Amino acid sequence: MKSRLKSLLFVYLFWVVLFVLQKPIFLLFHLGSASRYSFLEWLKTIWHGFPMDLSMAGYFTLPILVLLLVSCFFFKDRVFGTIAKVLTIVFLVFGMLVLVSDLFLYTYWGFRLDATPLFYLSSPKDAAASGTAKEYLSALLLFTLFLGGSVWTYLKLHKRFFSFSGKAYVASLPLLLLGGVMFIAIRGGVGVSTMNAGRCYFSKEIFLNHAAINPTWNFISACFSSKRFDDQYRFMSDEEAREGILPLLPVEGDSSTVRLLNTDRPNIIFLIMEGIGSNMIEPLGGEKGVAPNLNRLMDEGLLFTRYYANSFRTDRGLVSILSGYPAQPTSSVMKYPAKTQNMAKIPFSLKQAGYDLAFFYGGDDNFTNLHSYLITSGFEKIITEKDFSHSEMSAKWGAYDHVVLDRLLRDIDEEERRPFFKAILTLNSHEPFDVPMHRLEHPYLNAVAYTDSCIGSFVEQLRQREVWKDLLLIILPDHASRYPETMSSTCVERHEIPMLWLGGALKQQPMRVDTVCSQMDLARTLLSQMDLPADDFIFSKDIFGQRTHKFAYYAFPDGFGMIDHRGVAIFDNASGAPQRCDNDTLLHAGKAFLQCLYDDLAKR
Repeated sequence: MKSRLKSLLFVYLFWVVLFVLQKPIFLLFHLGSASRYSFLEWLKTIWHGFPMDLSMAGYFTLPILVLLLVSCFFFKDRVFGTIAKVLTIVFLVFGMLVLVSDLFLYTYWGFRLDATPLFYLSSPKDAAASGTAKEYLSALLLFTLFLGGSVWTYLKLHKRFFSFSGKAYVASLPLLLLGGVMFIAIRGGVGVSTMNAGRCYFSKEIFLNHAAINPTWNFISACFSSKRFDDQYRFMSDEEAREGILPLLPVEGDSSTVRLLNTDRPNIIFLIMEGIGSNMIEPLGGEKGVAPNLNRLMDEGLLFTRYYANSFRTDRGLVSILSGYPAQPTSSVMKYPAKTQNMAKIPFSLKQAGYDLAFFYGGDDNFTNLHSYLITSGFEKIITEKDFSHSEMSAKWGAYDHVVLDRLLRDIDEEERRPFFKAILTLNSHEPFDVPMHRLEHPYLNAVAYTDSCIGSFVEQLRQREVWKDLLLIILPDHASRYPETMSSTCVERHEIPMLWLGGALKQQPMRVDTVCSQMDLARTLLSQMDLPADDFIFSKDIFGQRTHKFAYYAFPDGFGMIDHRGVAIFDNASGAPQRCDNDTLLHAGKAFLQCLYDDLAKR
C-alpha cells in the first residue's frame, strides 16, 4: 500500500517542483523587465503562482492515479510502470513545448501563451515566418535542454520512487483519499470559484502577475474555454448593458462639424502600416530619427493626435479599420467568415458608390482567413505574394514593402476606371524584421526605418502624378508594436497610433485633430464626409459629429481599455478587477460596451 502512495506522491511532487522552477526561468529570460523588481517580488510571483502549479500538477498526475487504482485490482508486472513513464514523457514534451513557446512569444505579445497561436495554424508557413532562424535555433536548443534535463531527472527518480508489486485492494482507499485532495488542488480550493488566471494576480505591475501564471495551465484553459460569444463577459443584465452602451453609439442623424473634402468622390488609398505606433513618430512624442519621412508628413497633412488601435494583431485591426467593428479580447472575428460576410465594410460601401477596388499585400492572404474577408468586402483585384517574383521576396514573410508600393504605383498609372479605392498593407515591420537595409541596430527600429523610407518615396512619387489633385491618402497602422519590450500589453501607450490624411482632395492642410477616437471610427467619419450612408456601421462614430460621445476602446487578451475626456479605465477580466480606473462611469460603460459587442457577435 505504501509503495503505491509513494509512487503517486513522487509523480505529483515532481510536477510541482518542475512548474515552480518555471517561474525563475521566465523571470531570467525576461530579465530586462524583471530586473526592475526586487528579489522579494520575484519570490511573490512563485508564491502567488503556487496554487496554479498545484492545479496543473494535479491534472498531469491524474492519469497516474487512475493507473495506480487499476493496478490495485489487476496487477501486471512492469506494465504499469512502463505506461506511467510513457505518459509522463508525453506530458513533458507538451509542457516543455508550451514553456519554450511562451518564453519567446511573450517578448512580442506581452501576455502569457493562450489559444491565440491556434488561430494561425491554418497557415503554418506564415505563422512560422514571425521568427528568425536564430530564434528558432535558440528555441530548439532550450527545448532540447529543458526536455532532456526533465526526462533524465524523471527517469532517475522513477527507478527509485515508482515501484510496487502485486495486487493491493486496501491501497485503493488511501489512493482515492489522495485523489480527492488532488482534485481540490486541481479545482483551486473548496470555495465557490475555481482555479483561474486571476488567482495569480497580486501586484499592480502586470508583468509580475503574468510571471506568476503557469503557462501550461493558461494554454489548456484557453483552448477549452467557452466558444459561445453570448456566454462571455456577462457583467450585468442585458437591459442594463443596453442602457449603458447607448451613450457610446453613434447618434442617428448626427452631422459633421467640418467638411474636409473638396470633392464627394475622391480617389482613395488606405496605406495600412504594419505595427508602427505613435512611439515611432517624433511629432507625437516618439523615438527620434527612426521615421524621418513620416515625421515630415505628419506636419503636412490632417493629423489625428489622439487616435488608438482597437487591438494588438493585424487580423483584428483590419476588421476595425475596414468594418468599423471593435476588436475582441478572446477571439478574432476574421476567423469566422459566416460572421464577417454580413458585416458592413468600407470597400463594399464604396463599391456601391461606383468605386473600383484593389487590395495589395506582399504576403499570403490565406493567413487568418484574410482572403475570404477581402472577397466579401468586394475587392475585385487582390495582389498577394504569388504575384511577385522570387527575387522580390524577403526570406520570411513575402514581398518587400518597396516592391509592393511600386506595384501599387504602376496599378494607379494603369487605372482606367475612376473613382478608385486601393488599400495596401505593408509587411516588413513585422517580426522577424527582415529588411534590405541596415541603418539602426535594433531590429524593429531598423525595420520601421526601412518601411518609412518606402512610404516617403511612395508619397513623393504620388505627388508628381496627376492623380494627386483629387486623391485622399489615409495612412494608419493596423496596430502598434510592443516597443520597448518592457511595455505592458494592457497600457494605453501600447495602443497609441497615428492617423494621417493627405492629398489634393483635402480642403485644408496641415491640420491637427485632438479628439479621442480609434480605428473603428474611420468608417463612419470617411463615409459621412462623402455623403454616403453609414448606418450599417453600428459601432463606428463620426469623429466630427456634433452630438456623438468621443471615446476610444481597445482590447487586449481577456480585457479592455476605455479612454475619453474623463480619463482612462482598464479592466483585466482574468483578475476581475480594473488595472486603472480614473472614472467609475467610464469603467461601467466599457463593461456594457464589451458585453453588447459579444451579444452582437453571437447574433451574426
